[in-house]
Amino acid sequence: MLALALLAALGVWGLSWWSGARAQVVPYTEFRSLLETGQVARVVVRDQQATVTLKQAVPVRVLTPGGPVTRDAREVRVRVPGELATSGSALMPLLQERNVELRFEYPSQWLAVALNVLPVILLLSWVAALLGVLVWLGWWAARRGKVANP
Repeated sequence: MLALALLAALGVWGLSWWSGARAQVVPYTEFRSLLETGQVARVVVRDQQATVTLKQAVPVRVLTPGGPVTRDAREVRVRVPGELATSGSALMPLLQERNVELRFEYPSQWLAVALNVLPVILLLSWVAALLGVLVWLGWWAARRGKVANP
C-alpha cells in the first residue's frame, strides 16, 4: 500500500516536472512589462496560472530557488491574481490592444476522479481477496474432512 502511494506521488511529481520543464516562472511584473513592450504572442490561463508564449526568445528575469536570474525564454509561466484570471479583468483591454491570443482552459478533472475512485477500487480488491481466501479455506476444509471420514 505504501509502495503504491509512493509510486503515485512520484508520478505526480514527474508529470509536474515534465510539464514545467519548458516554461520558466516569472514574476507578474515581468509578465506585465513583456506585455506592454509587445513581446507576448499568446496567453493560456488555467486557474490562476498563465502560460505565456513570447513572439521570440528574449532575456527575462525568472524565479529560481536560488533567487531571480536572467535567462532567454520563449515560453514563461506566471501566477496571475484571481481577479485578473477572468475574462472580465482589467488586463483584457491591454491584451486586445496588443493583439494577444488569449485562451481560458479548465483544468482536467481526471486526476481528481482517479484519486477519488482509487480507495474504492483498493477496498473492493481487498474484499475480493479476502472472500477468495475464505472460499479456498472452505474448499480445503471440506476436502480434508472427506479424507478423514471415508
